[in-house]
Amino acid sequence: MIDGGQDARYVPTGHLIYVLDGTLLAVPFDVDALEVRGGPVPMVEGVMTAVQVSGAAQFSVSDTGSLVYVVGTGPETERTLVWVDRDGNEEVLAAEPRVYRYPRISPDGGRVALYVGDQERDIWIWDFARETLTRLTFDPAREDYPAWTPDGQRVAFSSVREGPRMMYWKAADGTGAVERLTDSENSRVPYAFSPDGQLVFRESGSEQSFDLGVLSLEGSTEPLLATQFNEWNAEISPNGRWLAYESNASGQYEIYVRPFPNVEEGQWLISKGGGARPLWAPDGRELFYLVPGTKLMALEVQTETSFAAGNAEVVFEGRYSGGPFGRTYDISPDGKRFLMIKESESEGTSSPELILVLNWFEELKRLVPNDP
Repeated sequence: MIDGGQDARYVPTGHLIYVLDGTLLAVPFDVDALEVRGGPVPMVEGVMTAVQVSGAAQFSVSDTGSLVYVVGTGPETERTLVWVDRDGNEEVLAAEPRVYRYPRISPDGGRVALYVGDQERDIWIWDFARETLTRLTFDPAREDYPAWTPDGQRVAFSSVREGPRMMYWKAADGTGAVERLTDSENSRVPYAFSPDGQLVFRESGSEQSFDLGVLSLEGSTEPLLATQFNEWNAEISPNGRWLAYESNASGQYEIYVRPFPNVEEGQWLISKGGGARPLWAPDGRELFYLVPGTKLMALEVQTETSFAAGNAEVVFEGRYSGGPFGRTYDISPDGKRFLMIKESESEGTSSPELILVLNWFEELKRLVPNDP
């Protein structure tokens, strides 16, 4: 399995092509052995990528070798951080525009950890009071998907610094060494800690899909939810009893809730007509998610003795994003406002441009040889 990217397709030249961070890449692929024969090679930059739910890349290839794609800035565009209240009013943070993704507010509400996609693609921490942005990770490899420990002392994250994408953590104040949390041949990214310190993560599964696992307090890992479908963007309720996640089991991505950690004891469908990136309110009385387009939805939930959910309503609408995968927003500890990633004013406002490349297969075979 190739870690990262979306919309992978096999083409008759013996290559897999896919998009990562707005760049179309190609890798030689042995269709009989079902394995890649080398590293990915960038072919086209600036391919438009949907950033709300599907993460779909806007390109297509004909059987005769023509490539067509929509020009776009892609996910790696400088954006700003904004507070948005429940009426949709915005307050722009003083943080300079950067390629922000995956904001995670610390348990005490004083800081936010983010992936910053420019420079060397690291985890940074913004201090709300001091208005400073401090780099947490320094390895040249990509490091993303931050997750705070319940006590706010450490930040877990994923990295490809030692091969497959794996989970690590580091002291939030930047001191000490980075520690690896698990070993596996499958890629793993952290999602959320339970109140007692268990870590739910995403793993590339045996069915060529993404599954959910859990890292125990003792340091062992166990499968949590593994099917032939994708299960990702998992969040644990504040009381530690419920798991909200996203799955395409119905044919489209929807939000579901199950008991945690005994996920087989029940299941509730939360969204209707599509849903992504669930988030619990700090008091556990609401569940939020995004729908296709630009809407943030909310519904009241009961999580104490058993689980029950009301009807979803729109909180606000707006052009907010931050990347095709992972949760792209967070909520303040008082539950009154949301930290969103604001798209640039120009992004999505101009008419899209279509580029047609004839005989693209010839260019592909020249740049990415696929000799046996």
